[in-house]
Amino acid sequence: MKKIIATSLLLLFICIQIKAQDKTSYSIAETETYVVRSKINQRAYSLAVSLPNQYNKTKKYPVYYLLDGYYAFPFAAESNKILGGWLMGNEIEDVIIVSITANKEKDFSDWLCQRWPDYTFTQSPTFDTRFTELWHSAEPLVSGKGDAFLQVIRKEIIPLIDKNYSTNQERGISGHSLSGQFVANLLFKANDIFSKFGINSPWMQPYNNNDIRLVEKDYAKNHSSLKAKVFLSFGSLEVKEEIKDLYEFEALLKKYQGVETKLVIFDDETHVSVIPAMINRCLKYLYKAEKK
Repeated sequence: MKKIIATSLLLLFICIQIKAQDKTSYSIAETETYVVRSKINQRAYSLAVSLPNQYNKTKKYPVYYLLDGYYAFPFAAESNKILGGWLMGNEIEDVIIVSITANKEKDFSDWLCQRWPDYTFTQSPTFDTRFTELWHSAEPLVSGKGDAFLQVIRKEIIPLIDKNYSTNQERGISGHSLSGQFVANLLFKANDIFSKFGINSPWMQPYNNNDIRLVEKDYAKNHSSLKAKVFLSFGSLEVKEEIKDLYEFEALLKKYQGVETKLVIFDDETHVSVIPAMINRCLKYLYKAEKK
């Protein structure tokens, strides 16, 4: 009887040990993280960095900045590995991917609230009130702080990445929904630091009566060229008026010399389900590997 009890206790101990050993936190291989505490807008941002396969410090790499990193980075990081240079990949060029996330984003509710001020360039009291209530924000939301966030990217985030990694001056940036609208503005506000743009399911038409048109109109007064490679997309099940608006926005871009665009409508995808597809296709278009 004692032998049976001893054996049972041993098996129980082994099972407990196995469970303890098997339960670990998942992390994405070959990624590095940073926290930027901005002196410009007094906000903190988490950066996650995905290096290309066989990263070599003696080479110089382009950098692709990805907004809404809270949910977007895992998709992009794994796509970077699979599509990048290795035995079965070689579909995209070697690129460093950097995602940006507001450091307070602990869940989807935080994510919705924290992105609101940074990704809007003009203030809308109507939308501020609406989304403060809809998202149950603990504090009143205040839009229109995009210019300050852009300065954080220019003066704090990009210098940090350039200091710690072997980069060249070719940079891209991509966003979805509200951050897609932010990227659309950067076409005219930051084409000196970015040359590749991903504008996916942008929330341009509803916000302040499509005020991105005013930004473009102001840019057009003094410019006839725009060196940019632009990927634009929507899911086919999204708002039809906004999809139509994106086609019209692409037409505006094509009047500039130096612009290269591709607009994709993903079949049977909603505003949410389109995210993995658009992240993958945007990366493939903006960083397509040249055939050797």
